[in-house]
Parts: sequence; C-alpha cells; structure tokens
Amino acid sequence: MTPTQTRNILAVVAFIVAASSSPAHAQLERVTLGYPATAMSHFPAFVGREFGQFRDEGLDVQLVRVSGNVVVAALLAGELGYTTSGDGTVRSAVLGLPIKMLAAIGVKPSLSLIVRPEIKTVADLKGKAIAISTPGTTTDFIAREIVKHYGLNPERDITMVQTAGPAETVAAIASGKIHAAALSPPATLQAKKAKLRELLDMSKLDAEYHINGVVTTRKFLKTNEDTVRRFMRAYTEAAVRGQRDKAFAVRAMARIFRSDDRELLDESYDLIIKPNFVVPPHPSVAGVASLLKGLEPSSPKAKGSKAEDHVDGRIVRELEQSGFIKLLQQ
Repeated sequence: MTPTQTRNILAVVAFIVAASSSPAHAQLERVTLGYPATAMSHFPAFVGREFGQFRDEGLDVQLVRVSGNVVVAALLAGELGYTTSGDGTVRSAVLGLPIKMLAAIGVKPSLSLIVRPEIKTVADLKGKAIAISTPGTTTDFIAREIVKHYGLNPERDITMVQTAGPAETVAAIASGKIHAAALSPPATLQAKKAKLRELLDMSKLDAEYHINGVVTTRKFLKTNEDTVRRFMRAYTEAAVRGQRDKAFAVRAMARIFRSDDRELLDESYDLIIKPNFVVPPHPSVAGVASLLKGLEPSSPKAKGSKAEDHVDGRIVRELEQSGFIKLLQQ
C-alpha cells in the first residue's frame, strides 16, 4: 500500500469516527449565530440549519438576525456564539476587542452598485443619497470604498441613508427617494425588473475583502473548541453541497427565501454560490488587510494593525489536512 493510499484510508476513518461522535439521538448542543441580513452570502449557515448539517454534528444552531452595529456586543456578552458578519467585526478587532475570523466563504463582494436610470457614472452621485442596511456593515463599507475610489468624499459628497432591507431599498431607489445602493442577488434582479441600472459589478474588483464567513470571540474559541470544530465541519459541508449541486441549492434557496421565482433563484446561484464561494474557507488575511486599509482614515489604530492578528485559520487547516474537505468534494 502506498503512503497516499494509507493517508486516504486514515482520512476516511477519521471522517467516520468524527461523524459517529455526534449521534443523532444525543441531546443537541445549542449555539446561536447572528447574521446581518437574509442574503445569499450567508447561505451555508441557512442551509446547515434548514437541511440538517448542524444537527448531524450534534448542534442545535439558532439563527438570529442582528444588526451590524450590535453584533459584536452580543458576541462579547455571550448571547451569540458566532456571526457571519465580516467587515464590522474587523472594525471592532482593530479597537482591541477579542474577535477572531475563523473562516471566509466569500472574499469578493457579491454586490452590484444599483442606481437610478439618470445616474451614468459614480461621479454623478455627488450630492446624492446612497442606501445602506446598517452603519458599519458591508453595504456601508463597500459604498464608501466605491465613492472614494472614484474621487468622492463619502463624508462630504454623499449622504448615507439607512433602509429596512433590500426590498425596501429597491422601492426607495425606484421612487427617487434614494439614488443608489450596493445590493446582492436576489435584490439585484428585483432592481432590474424595476428598470434600475447596474452601474458596477463589485465582484470583479481586484481586491479581496473579508466580506462574510465565520467570526467568534477568542474566549468562545478557547472554551468551546470541539463545538467550533463541529460547527465548521457542518458549515463547510453545507457550502460544498450548495456549490456542487445546483438543484439542491435552488431548492434550498426557495425554502430559505420563500420564493418560487426560478429566474431569481438561478441568478443567485450563478452569480454568488457557484463562482464566489471559496472552499476550503480559509480566513482571508488579504481580505482583512483590505478592510484595515479602508478603516485607516477613520481609525488611526487600523494603520498599525496586522491582519494576521485578527484571524485564526487553525480549524479550517485541520479540516483540509485531515482529508475531510476532499471527501466532501469527491
């Protein structure tokens, strides 16, 4: 038997032992995950909850929608075990709060800058209003980065207006109350149906950003390492299943979003899950570094902060090196 064959057999055995260590009839361990919005970028968490991957690992994962400006406080208070928010937690880590990025499932913003028909360039947004979901969240950060890239000052030249959610944002742009927003599928398709324009596809930007993945506190990781390991197994399995099996992904999205609009579901899969999910979901040091760079004007501590200090990729590396992820992808 070759060394490679031996390693493969050991990986299979390890996988079976790990799976059997969380029997379906055992009492499930409850943990809570906070997410900022019902968006496709959080697909693995939704799937893991709805289709049993977390349960198979002995976990009862409760999903709670928490706005980006309070999610870190909830983590530190122990009300949440994890969040899938990315950029807002980096901001908190820079301030010295004990936050760790464990995984990144997406490092390219699956967002488009949607504008009213009369807006032809980013420069045309000067003096106009841009919608964001919550201050400090992805939509806020990316909108600011875009206008800065094209020579506008987000503090002086643009008005940021908070909206209730993607559907309300599309309606506000269509009515003329707001002029633009950074949106992801399925809201982008709804915007196109409302005769709005896609001015910029941000997934084509060169830079990486730690947009979404898995974030926890150092304390939770230290005291619940086995729980975190099982959570990451389920999260990764859900991501791989969705990426490799479009029919399953579409069924899952229909259930999660309570929609039978096949055009909307297909676009969400084709634009986000298939091309943009990164497996293995190693935390992106480059993605955190990009966020730190963007924070420098408003947070002097960001300039001296090292991206490596805010990530912990040990568990994802373990899953990859054990052969677990390779087995999922076969």
